[in-house]
Amino acid sequence: MKLMKTTLHQGGSFTDSRGTLKFVNEEIPGTFRRFYFITHPDTSVIRAWQGHQKEEKGFYVINGGFTIAVVSPDCFEEPGDHEIPSFFKLTAENNQFLRVPGGSYTGIKALTPGSTLLVLSEFDLAGSKADEHRQPAHKWVDWDLIK
Repeated sequence: MKLMKTTLHQGGSFTDSRGTLKFVNEEIPGTFRRFYFITHPDTSVIRAWQGHQKEEKGFYVINGGFTIAVVSPDCFEEPGDHEIPSFFKLTAENNQFLRVPGGSYTGIKALTPGSTLLVLSEFDLAGSKADEHRQPAHKWVDWDLIK
């Protein structure tokens, strides 16, 4: 299996009298099959750690902001406590798309109340559930320190 890395893609925008168009026109590798939105009512909500050994995910903030932590452990099935996450601060203003390959665990926390995140998924729902792995929320991060 080809090992892919988490990549961050910068978007752009265009504004005229009709409004503003935000886009990410850079080629984003992957074959996304479905998408969904996650809205966190406040900044105390934590969604961590959900992993997919094969499925690729994509993240784009629609409103507000999120910290997204990514862990790609040496041993996916039994990851150790020593793993160090990579952190990405995505906001609607910075207009970035985060692509996370299979073999990774993700954790998310809203930076502002009412933040909305678009999630793109490479697998259909049944395939995603069959590939899902979980770890305790505080395994690699003290989420209370994320502001």
